[in-house]
Amino acid sequence: MSYHPNKTKKIVPSRPHIPCAQCSESLFMPEWSEYVDERRVRHLWECEACDYTFETIVSYDAVADSDFRLRANRNYIDMDQ
Repeated sequence: MSYHPNKTKKIVPSRPHIPCAQCSESLFMPEWSEYVDERRVRHLWECEACDYTFETIVSYDAVADSDFRLRANRNYIDMDQ
């Protein structure tokens, strides 16, 4: 058996993180999240290492949103029947 370094898989973190905008420390969970509208969510991040606070906004495409609703409606099971 031979070693093939170019064919090894990249290690992926077990959970997503975002770097602090000031010091690049890994942040794993926002302090709070706010539903802005049907396509946007705002997150407030606070770094414990440097006390820097910043916001991010996640935006979803309208097409992706409607596709999700179509899939959700197709997979809906009425439990009252």
